[in-house]
Amino acid sequence: MTYNTIICTVSVSFYLVSGSEIHWRNIGFMADPTAQAIILSGLTAFIGVFCVFACLAALLQFPCYTLFGWGGDLVNWPITFVCRQLGHRFSYDALSQREDLSWLDIENTPYHDKELKRKLSSPSVSLLSSPRSSRGGSPVRRSRLGRFLRILPYPIVTLLLTALFILTFIRPKDPSLIFLSWTTGLLPFVDFASSPFLDNLPSVFGKGVQRSWDDRTALVQPTPFSWLPMDIPALDGFKDWYLEQPHYSAKSDPMRVSNQDEPLRDSLRGKLEKLNIRHVVLFFLESTRHDVFPIKKDGLVWNRFAETFPHGLPQEVQEKLANLTPTANYITGDYSDGFEHASTPKRGGIRFTNAHTSGTYTLKSLTGSICGLSPLAADFNLDYSHHIYQPCLPHIFNALNKAEEKQARTKEASQKDKWKSYFFQAAKLNYDSHGALMSAMGFPDEGIIGQEYLRSANARHGAVTLENINDFAFEEDPLEDYITDVFENANKENNRVFLSHITSTSHHRFHMPKKEKYTPLANGGHLDMMSRYINTIGYEDRWIRKVLDILDKQGVANETLVIFQGDHGVSLPENDIASPYYNPNVGVEHVPLVLSHPQLPAFDVDEGVHATQILPTILDILLETGSLSKTSRQAAQDLIRNYEGQSLLRPLATGNGQWQFTITNPGRAMLSIRDGRYPERHLVVPIIEHVAWKLADLTKDPYEHNPVQALDFKSFLEEVEQRFGRDVAEWAEEGAFMTRWFVKENSKRWRFDL
Repeated sequence: MTYNTIICTVSVSFYLVSGSEIHWRNIGFMADPTAQAIILSGLTAFIGVFCVFACLAALLQFPCYTLFGWGGDLVNWPITFVCRQLGHRFSYDALSQREDLSWLDIENTPYHDKELKRKLSSPSVSLLSSPRSSRGGSPVRRSRLGRFLRILPYPIVTLLLTALFILTFIRPKDPSLIFLSWTTGLLPFVDFASSPFLDNLPSVFGKGVQRSWDDRTALVQPTPFSWLPMDIPALDGFKDWYLEQPHYSAKSDPMRVSNQDEPLRDSLRGKLEKLNIRHVVLFFLESTRHDVFPIKKDGLVWNRFAETFPHGLPQEVQEKLANLTPTANYITGDYSDGFEHASTPKRGGIRFTNAHTSGTYTLKSLTGSICGLSPLAADFNLDYSHHIYQPCLPHIFNALNKAEEKQARTKEASQKDKWKSYFFQAAKLNYDSHGALMSAMGFPDEGIIGQEYLRSANARHGAVTLENINDFAFEEDPLEDYITDVFENANKENNRVFLSHITSTSHHRFHMPKKEKYTPLANGGHLDMMSRYINTIGYEDRWIRKVLDILDKQGVANETLVIFQGDHGVSLPENDIASPYYNPNVGVEHVPLVLSHPQLPAFDVDEGVHATQILPTILDILLETGSLSKTSRQAAQDLIRNYEGQSLLRPLATGNGQWQFTITNPGRAMLSIRDGRYPERHLVVPIIEHVAWKLADLTKDPYEHNPVQALDFKSFLEEVEQRFGRDVAEWAEEGAFMTRWFVKENSKRWRFDL
């Protein structure tokens, strides 16, 4: 009973806090000390649910005992009957003689024989005198009504149990019905037993690659690079070249579609030669949705808030939203937000209006963008401990340094224009081995700054004493001095900077720093979390402005490419769920993506693009602007053609299908799929059992309120065909089999056993 109580209480409280069901196979993650803070954040809900359960148990204890007692009697009666018969056959059977006790002279027998006769004569041994019908004592003769009422529950319960038994056998073999039939106490065992099942995917229409790619792989012996120093020790990120182990090859990847031979976008032709890109900043925006960068009047967020007020949004709330994201307006050049603007300055750059992240778990999103690859399809951060199958940006910049040293004639020349890589955040780096992942990506230890360092006595600008505003971090302001140092040192030492930074204030639980004003945006408590979230987006916007001001003050704004990208979004406006955990909603996956530079023309691209395209785009813009020396240029030309993603500087090539995969948090259960030919189709493919297939047409259902869902693949395709037509159903099958190959290939590339 205690076990069931704990399982039920944890399951319900987890759902109330996160908006999704708990998956017990991830329970080992709670061993992470930092992750335990997440558990404590749900302690109030746990206590509340436990108290409700305790009250309900007290109220329902006697009725439930009586109800199930009737069922127990029905099960017990045939067992008792059989035991009587067996006892009569093989041994002295006192029960068989209970009706005829005339031989027993009560007056002339010892006391214990009298007591035996009294017990044997008791009506409690019969079914009709069960503990539930004789409790409290019964008269010898009962009224017919009383006897009828005592008998009545048994035929009713018999009918119900018989119906349950029959329905269990005739129930359709639908996985969803089977899953729902499991009792709560068994769910952890069912979850642990869930395993990959795409290998056995049935063919329905015969579309797509089916099983024809089962023996194909993109892993081959790496092509030698003339510029790569082959001295020992081997360069991190390039060890496959030294060890002659199989490595990813774009030429051998049957899924890859390249646009590298396509001309630049029309708006960029003749514009890039004027640029000099000396530094690169990759700016990740924590939990930032596309439609809040900038926020829109009469958009989904605005309307959700307005619905909570009887007469629309109050003036104070309207003013708050109107002035929430001016920096986002400036960066994107988007002033068509429904608000009045006294001026419309534009920083310059390309905004991608239909960009999706590579993973809705932050660490996987960082991996996909910084390394230009598909993150590992495994729960949480196992990426750092496996084979990162492509060189990440820090690896590449370090390799360029080594290649230049090899060609340099003097030591002084080899140090000129040397790349230095940094990763800064105000959050903890020990959460799920985050710091280890950054090291595995090639960031040097001295270039990695997180909360642990900022709070330490060794912090260069003094130990930070600010309180945490969420489970992981304090606000970003203390990083301002360190970012300034990076560019000051670069100017002094004639170095080049690659800085990667992720914000943290806009992380769940969405609390503002104490010095910041919080403005409630909703009436009542229903949308309180969404109100807090939007307030943190305003703080994030002001923080971005501070970083841009640093670039201006250091005189490097015109030689710094800044890429802004959301690591993932939140789906609070769509489905009131704050967490991306098991939540493959478009609001979580659709993120802002901007290539920002003061000398770039400001324009929008509406193609369906993907975060894995960022790395090849950085190499492409360094090449197109002439920002690399001869040796580095050769290296970039060799590398850019060996990445999965296409360059964002050129029109998207779709070929027979330009498939984009988003790893859904935490990683192992499902993938979200898009096809460059049909970016409006949002397909969710389960990797393991007991996870639903899902398809939504975002042109008709932009918030995914009514997608097609099913646990069974054939049933899913049948429903897709009924709602969207045969063509879409065939496309869904094509995507499913493409995913089947991708999942197996992903594990091979990462050298990970599924």
